[in-house]
Amino acid sequence: MNLKSIFLGTPQISVDFLEQTKKLGFTFDLIITNPDKPFGRKKTLKPSPVKEWASKNKIPFLTLEKINDNLISEIKDYNLFFVLAYGKILPQKFLDIPKYGTLNLHPSLLPKYRGPSPIMSAILNDDKKTGASLMLLDQKMDHGPILIQKKIDIKEWKKNSEMEKYFAEIGAKLFIENMENIILNKIEAREQEHDLATYCQKYEKKDMELFIPLNQRNNFLKYCAFSKPFYIDKNKKRNIITKAKWENDNFIIEKIIPEGKKEKNF
Repeated sequence: MNLKSIFLGTPQISVDFLEQTKKLGFTFDLIITNPDKPFGRKKTLKPSPVKEWASKNKIPFLTLEKINDNLISEIKDYNLFFVLAYGKILPQKFLDIPKYGTLNLHPSLLPKYRGPSPIMSAILNDDKKTGASLMLLDQKMDHGPILIQKKIDIKEWKKNSEMEKYFAEIGAKLFIENMENIILNKIEAREQEHDLATYCQKYEKKDMELFIPLNQRNNFLKYCAFSKPFYIDKNKKRNIITKAKWENDNFIIEKIIPEGKKEKNF
């Protein structure tokens, strides 16, 4: 088959997906990601993880502020798009280009957890019956028809970065194993049950704070969900938790970074 494909994505979960599809023998022909962003105190421009991956793997890429008419005219002969955490709404005339559709991986059993933080939200809700959805993208947020879903039972939560990698691996396998049937139109897309939709939020730094007593389950879930969970000590200093575990029904903190200091044992 004459397949010409484009991948759109930006953060680490997109890289995890690309790495897995590569291991499974498939690479996209073109990658589109967001422009470099200022990073750190010096505001040094830093490329997205996807741009770094594309450069390393010598795959053609574009960094765009937005999808424009010039791009649309240049990619008319591409016939399959895949979007994972690109971070921007795509215009309908872009979504309509590929003959075989614009696919999207969402790490939840849609219509549950539509929005920007499905994995974090599942962790915070301790929702261990979850899954991944391979869908056709439309202009509404996580609204398009479902092609395939895979249910997943979580035994215990790990850090969000590890869970993202896990979902990316599952999504890559779903995509590769079903790609031929999708292209041959052997999989019928089904409309989501929109009346059952639930939505998740974009979390802020204040959501990452742990509360006394520190050993409770909710604090462990926050530790897993967020990259820099913290608690405020009796001196009103912020302490970032860098290593912890759930053991014997207790959240056990092992290492912290006290405000203005180096990492140490708790």
